[in-house]
Amino acid sequence: MLATPWSLLGFGLVPSKETNWDRRKHVRVRPAGDYDVSVEVVDGAVFSRVQVVDLSLGGVGMLIEPPVDRYDLNEALELRISTPEAESVRVSAVVRHRARGICGAEFQGLSEKALSALRRAVAELLERGNLA
Repeated sequence: MLATPWSLLGFGLVPSKETNWDRRKHVRVRPAGDYDVSVEVVDGAVFSRVQVVDLSLGGVGMLIEPPVDRYDLNEALELRISTPEAESVRVSAVVRHRARGICGAEFQGLSEKALSALRRAVAELLERGNLA
């Protein structure tokens, strides 16, 4: 059977199997130069800024470089997230994905304050067209 242009782009006319896209619960956005979303790994009193690839209400994608490179799958980490419109919030996360230079961490038990800050940031970046 020949591939259709739609199937080559990942749009099957008949779903064959579930993909990562199908399983995602939250829309992902990319940070913007004029709307900085800062993420830092917290290790005691040390805060180390990481390079954010994408952000959602469910988690964050970060480049695998120090200090993120020392975390393995299913390992917990503490993050501090800062956005232009809200105070910094601390969140717990678990590493769920490590591949192609990117570490994906899933947020755990977000406080209402953290969820509100993330909602504002994701909405603003989505409005700017920064869909990841």
